[in-house]
Amino acid sequence: MQYAVGKSPIFIGGAPRSGTTLLRAIVNASRNIVCGPEMRVIPALCHLAEQIETSHLDVLSADYGLDADALNARFAKTIDTLLSPLHARTGARVAEKTPANILHFSQLRRLFPESPLIGIVRDGRDVVASLLSMDWRDNQGRPMAITQDAGAAAELWVRSIESGARMHDDPNYLELRYERLVTDPENEIGRLFDKLGEDEAAKARALDHARHFDRDAGAAESSAERVAQPIDASAIGRWQRDLDDRQLAQIDAVAGRVLRTLGYA
Repeated sequence: MQYAVGKSPIFIGGAPRSGTTLLRAIVNASRNIVCGPEMRVIPALCHLAEQIETSHLDVLSADYGLDADALNARFAKTIDTLLSPLHARTGARVAEKTPANILHFSQLRRLFPESPLIGIVRDGRDVVASLLSMDWRDNQGRPMAITQDAGAAAELWVRSIESGARMHDDPNYLELRYERLVTDPENEIGRLFDKLGEDEAAKARALDHARHFDRDAGAAESSAERVAQPIDASAIGRWQRDLDDRQLAQIDAVAGRVLRTLGYA
């Protein structure tokens, strides 16, 4: 496929409050890659593509001559076109960060066979603690369940982890741990930029990402203010002070097995 963005785009995802905005800032610090504020439409397009392929492909194939490959090509072109103005303005390779991308990495791989897919994993208890501190609303102005209920937040974390795990055998997938990224940024950024083909100068700029990060560009990014500061590890273990025993029991009932598999509990 010939991309309007020049080279296959990079997609970043993870559970909300896992460090995806920090990853955006790090990637965007490279002079060769531009990663703007989260677009949020790519998960919706992937979901639509999955629905059509599951429910309507027989009609499209029989009556319109569109098989799965042709359908995927059209969705890929749509996403490529949406990202192309950013490439045209900067001349850089385009990365897109929306947390929910990770829920559709399998579909994104079908749409973009050559694209790097970058996932980030954070202790689910810290993710839940952070989500419960958010004042996020749905389209009707009601508080989102993941900001009100520890079990609902834990369910979303588990779905995100399991979606990333399905990509572990994909050679163009890289999974980072938030805790390693903030305690050993030089090594983890090195791993990330090696995967993306970036040089030592780009790695050095990424280590000083806060100097290059525009905190006002991502109005919808709740972590923008925090990410505008140098990397630190102070948010590790926040669950110990922010969650009560009832909430921890809810999390364990939903996510305990996954937390233990990942070494968090």
